[in-house]
Amino acid sequence: MKFKYQKNLLIIFSFSLLSFWSCGNDISKGKEGVIHYQLTYLDDENANPIITFLPNTMRYSFKKGKTIQKVEGWGGVFTMIGLSDTKKDSVVALMKILGDKFEYKCKLGEDSFGYTPLDDLSIEYVEGEKLIAGYKCKKAIAKSKTDTFELYYTEALKIKDANWNTPFKEVKGILMEYQISMFNINTKIVATEIQKIKVEDSEFEIPEGYTCVDKKKIEDTVFKFM
Repeated sequence: MKFKYQKNLLIIFSFSLLSFWSCGNDISKGKEGVIHYQLTYLDDENANPIITFLPNTMRYSFKKGKTIQKVEGWGGVFTMIGLSDTKKDSVVALMKILGDKFEYKCKLGEDSFGYTPLDDLSIEYVEGEKLIAGYKCKKAIAKSKTDTFELYYTEALKIKDANWNTPFKEVKGILMEYQISMFNINTKIVATEIQKIKVEDSEFEIPEGYTCVDKKKIEDTVFKFM
């Protein structure tokens, strides 16, 4: 009886250890974790006072083919969230502003709301590296009809379709420094920290209370306040 109990205990311990090791492997291999970004607005605050109230940070979590980007501003009054699931080929964009809660769904590769598409965008991969958030990042030059700027990315993290919600979808690596027009406000986004930590599955769940709308409805609501 004692031997049988010890045998069952050993089996339970082995399964627990295997589960822990598998999870730890995903984390150590860069398949699960959180990236923190700093947002800097390049436009003049005097010309566009709303910039004062815009968020300065973005949180990007990833795990098993799922990602979630989240920014908050105006003391929590404004929240914008983007969730992607590569296995389901789906994107869900959520926006809360004052009392309104909107949800917009599309597929990966389609233009989500928030970022302004760049006309005739081309990306040239060039020599050059930069250390960002402790990671050696490769350099590229992004060119469009209206602008030219550098961007940096790393391939150290194993995130499929990492840049789904930006004009730089073709970049095979996670963007660590880049520029974007977000709701017509020019913004520089730079990674400040990468945490290889466990991310709870619940973080990717869609909260209740959001109304499904089209992309135009969300954008019109945002521009009303800008």
